[in-house]
Amino acid sequence: MNFWSTIKLMFQALIKPKRHILLPEIPEGRVLDIGGGGEGVIAQAGGPGVIAIDKYMSEISEARGKAPGTTWMVADATALPHPNQCIDNATAFFSALYMSDAVKEKVFRETRRVLKTGGEFWIWDVPMTTKSDVFAFRLQVETPSIKTIYGVKAKDQSAATLCNQLQAVGFETDLITNDKNWFLIKAKNI
Repeated sequence: MNFWSTIKLMFQALIKPKRHILLPEIPEGRVLDIGGGGEGVIAQAGGPGVIAIDKYMSEISEARGKAPGTTWMVADATALPHPNQCIDNATAFFSALYMSDAVKEKVFRETRRVLKTGGEFWIWDVPMTTKSDVFAFRLQVETPSIKTIYGVKAKDQSAATLCNQLQAVGFETDLITNDKNWFLIKAKNI
């Protein structure tokens, strides 16, 4: 993003109302959290059962102190360093918005590969469109209590498009929450 896009992104983030999400639970067992750095929301909610990966050490460094019992790994989710069917469940908490469609397809395929049969992949994310060149989203998470801002160069994304991408790689999907500002998809490895 150029300088002016960054300024516009920051302005949009400041003028938008906060969106509240109550995170009462995450999947059980060993949970692989895709893009788990930064705020480390899933790591804070799930503790020692979470394996949080992020491709940037800076993101892991930021999150590590917020959930010290979590396993942290620098890894690219398009080529996960795990054997087939070794993970109980997976999550992606507002991570897909940072991925191109081609990267999402690889990440979803890799996540399915490492999930045990019957394992679930929970994805929280946002609908957005290229009608504006940048996209910003203010979020307040309850349990744990976290305030953060997400911002990216805008792309076309919706719950329906993510469900279609997940189904294309072999997941069975269930749209759990479809708020106008965010959604939760639970995909099952069948």
